[in-house]
Amino acid sequence: MRPRFDPLGDSTGVEILDPIESNRYVLYTPEEVSLTPADTEAFAYPVSVARRITTSAVTLPYNVPVAVRDASDGSHILDAGHDGSFDLADDDYLLEVSAPVKLYVRVSSSLSVEATTEAVEFEFGGPTPIELGARSSHNSPAATITVSDDPEDAMAAVSTFGSALKTTACERSWPNLRGHPPRVERGDELAIPDDLDAPGTGVTLHVPADYEHVCTVAPLAYYLGADVVPGETPRLTAGNGFVHRLDTERGFEDEVVRVLRQVFLLDCVTRTEGIHPMDTAERRAVEPVVDLDFADLYGAPLGEQLAAYLSVPRSVLADAMPSWSRVTHVRPVAESVELLPFVVNDLSLVRVKSGAESSPSPDARRAREREALSSFKRSPRFDEGLDLPTDAEERATGVPDSSEYVPLPETDAMERAWVGDGTPVHGAKLLAEAFDHDRSEPTDGVIDVTVVCNDDGMREEWDTVSQVYGTREMIPFDVDCRFDVSTDELRTLLAEDHDLFHFIGHIDGRGFACRDGILDAATLAETGATTILLNACRSHDQGVSLVEAGARAAIVSWGDVDNLGAVEVGETFARLLNYGFGVGSALEIVEEFTAIGRHYVVVGDPSVTIAQCENGNPLLFELDCDSMAALTSEETVSNTVVSYATTKFPIGSAAQPHFQSDDDPDFYVVPGPLETFTNSWAELEASLRDYSAPVVVGEELLWTDEWFPEADASE
Repeated sequence: MRPRFDPLGDSTGVEILDPIESNRYVLYTPEEVSLTPADTEAFAYPVSVARRITTSAVTLPYNVPVAVRDASDGSHILDAGHDGSFDLADDDYLLEVSAPVKLYVRVSSSLSVEATTEAVEFEFGGPTPIELGARSSHNSPAATITVSDDPEDAMAAVSTFGSALKTTACERSWPNLRGHPPRVERGDELAIPDDLDAPGTGVTLHVPADYEHVCTVAPLAYYLGADVVPGETPRLTAGNGFVHRLDTERGFEDEVVRVLRQVFLLDCVTRTEGIHPMDTAERRAVEPVVDLDFADLYGAPLGEQLAAYLSVPRSVLADAMPSWSRVTHVRPVAESVELLPFVVNDLSLVRVKSGAESSPSPDARRAREREALSSFKRSPRFDEGLDLPTDAEERATGVPDSSEYVPLPETDAMERAWVGDGTPVHGAKLLAEAFDHDRSEPTDGVIDVTVVCNDDGMREEWDTVSQVYGTREMIPFDVDCRFDVSTDELRTLLAEDHDLFHFIGHIDGRGFACRDGILDAATLAETGATTILLNACRSHDQGVSLVEAGARAAIVSWGDVDNLGAVEVGETFARLLNYGFGVGSALEIVEEFTAIGRHYVVVGDPSVTIAQCENGNPLLFELDCDSMAALTSEETVSNTVVSYATTKFPIGSAAQPHFQSDDDPDFYVVPGPLETFTNSWAELEASLRDYSAPVVVGEELLWTDEWFPEADASE
């Protein structure tokens, strides 16, 4: 499935659609243009479709990273920043546009560039033929490996994960040069497709042949293109004779995590010596504290790089280490192996967790449930005078048994996830069915959202979220709001295609409460909804059934929720998903900044997003002040910008915030806190007033359009 180029219907320019990922991008031109086919082989970088137009200029409607390159070999010339202008003499140029649809513009002309925070304009030396090339950001498994329940088969499967890498150089730290590992399914015996070739990096991970060790090293094996073989003493070896023990005093798991994070960080620094030279915060932080020659390391064999990287003590790099997007806790059993390709595709860290330490006591479970019981419950089964149900009754009320809940430890990663039996108390539970659903059919690029409210007492949330969804000028939405639907109407709606289905109402162990009865999601043959938000009491089991029926992810509650808190949760989720957060990162924010957010989990695939973010990757702004009311235009404010990874901008992407001074680095590695910038309130207001973005002030989550109601938040 290839991207599509179309003329703009309501303006002059070109629309680029990625039908697989439902992404849309536009280029504006000063005159009408006609599109003709062009040669995809003429581009220095891979593109799947190319078109030619004639124009005197192109304008990017909002600022995204743009690199100006030599058209002949792709070598870097300069970056177009957020604020600045420059002129280049007549030559052959390739403009690399890091938009939601990867785009290249090939032009032979002089070049005048004007970049602001709102747009980037490229003006040519008169009407000029230019070539546009695009490729989809879609990644999926290219092959399927069958394994038996012998852990050595799992080792052989994990040894093939590196076949997805598009390079084994340090540039694999760029997410678009890491492909999706092959799928793994269980069967009677090991079967690896003949055309699936491991990269042959010479790196080997020697670990005991059990699931605890195999699951833990899977992300490291993928990133290094390493073989995984049985060995009593856990260690990493390279073809040049380098050996690194993994059974250190800090423990096997911690050492594997340390190696992956440290190699990744130093790859991100070393890659700045190559075709993407950048002034990055990570290089500025690392260079003063290490004795490494990154120019020499660039292009060096992997074994030499690893020896140099791992010679640096962990403590030396502690302050420079980037945040990690996700840590996934995995039950070390044969069933978990099928989900490993999807775990490592996100470059998640893996920690194993056994059943013995999984379940909270029934008393602890009941204590958490009681915290959620207050005024008006979103469940027809409970009222203020009833105690919690017994363990035998709990399964019938729509949630797992007490013994099936898994407490996940606090982490410094941006998200937490779980693979295995049971449901995490916080974070996301990965379900294999979520990754089996085929979402490769073409779409029209419009985000379809349906909101259903089946209780008049909850109309406040329905009114609020129906206004939130679709407040984006650049992203076309189709929002359908329904109230008080019947069981047949709800069944029909759930069977239709939606990017997001948001339900507000009552759910119990029997299913969704409708005006004429109960609809059990387990009775649905399929659903066309990609993401589902069930803002009701005890919606866990109904959400799981919907994922099994075809959804990619469901946001559900594992207990009772009061109506006032649920309204806050529903509105916050709506804003975050509309802005461009993935469901997993949205959940983490909801848990931290809403009163009852810790009573919700994600089941399915936590990486799913419903809309692309206009900032590239989602940003959260944390202001060091208690209130905005007393600030004057000249008063300075400290602003920490936190970036979040998405499937479009995964870990290893580069973010370029708007708030740098001339002394700040230009780029930061995604995700995590980018920097704390100090700006006057007037400067900050000018940067934030043009769109609706999440801001933390005094430990409260607010939105910029709440500060500047006169601003057009749809821009």
